Amino acid sequence: MTDPIQTMIQLLQTLIPLILGTILFSSTLMSPKRWLVAITLFVGISGPFIYSLFDEQSHPAIDANIGLGLSMLFVWICSGLLVLFALIRIYLNIKQQKN
Repeated sequence: MTDPIQTMIQLLQTLIPLILGTILFSSTLMSPKRWLVAITLFVGISGPFIYSLFDEQSHPAIDANIGLGLSMLFVWICSGLLVLFALIRIYLNIKQQKN
């Protein structure tokens, strides 16, 4: 089995940017149900990563676990896209307020 500290580090380094991206993106939404959108985004994006991480814990592989790396990369890409969309929305809101 892998070290629990290493597992916690993988969880934190992947889910903290996702949490920040989700909060930043949901703060740009003007919908009254924006927290429902934020929770749905977070669970939908982090679900495959958490499943593959705990599957690795319960069934350790001798070789490299490509699925775990791909799920971590998926979460990072989605986090980056959420932050990018949020920054674009913030920029457009500021530009619209100036006009």
